[in-house]
Amino acid sequence: MSRSDKALACPGQATAKPERRAGTQELQTAAPGSRLAASRRPGHETLHTLACHLICVDPAQVREFWPHVAALIKAAIEKGRLSSFAEVEHAVRNGNALLWLAWNGETVKAAAVTELTHANDETFCTIVACGGHDRSQWLPLLAGLEAYGRAQGCAAMRIYGRRGWRKLLPEYRTTRVLLEKELAPHRHARAEAR
Repeated sequence: MSRSDKALACPGQATAKPERRAGTQELQTAAPGSRLAASRRPGHETLHTLACHLICVDPAQVREFWPHVAALIKAAIEKGRLSSFAEVEHAVRNGNALLWLAWNGETVKAAAVTELTHANDETFCTIVACGGHDRSQWLPLLAGLEAYGRAQGCAAMRIYGRRGWRKLLPEYRTTRVLLEKELAPHRHARAEAR
């Protein structure tokens, strides 16, 4: 399987632009033309939580957003142990992978990275990392990533992750198995032993 070498672009209506709250230096993410207060309209709130919106960060602007979500991506990668944070960061910063945000109007609840990969004359949209908080607020946004994959002509959506994702995503099926045999103590176990 090979990764796409061409720079990717976000779907037109879902790109992110930075906004700053009045009186603060805190960077917020917002869809074009939106106002931070827009998510507070009636119907956009649930009991104590705000609805999340899926935002694709324009690759030209990813440097502005990456510092705010890198910890979410890094934590997911370290937990899953399926890819290298440095390689994923490089792919995002170079536009070979897309950065997606689950934004509730006040904070980024989750971040994900997708890559288009190729195998046997087929293209796949692959989520290589996804991390966040309050999963029930943003998990339904997966449908937006699937729509992006469909629009790119992908044969399937793939997720590299831990076993727990299977229970959360019953419409996905296990098509491959990763077999692993530990040859040396895991680096976290070595650090704890000291």
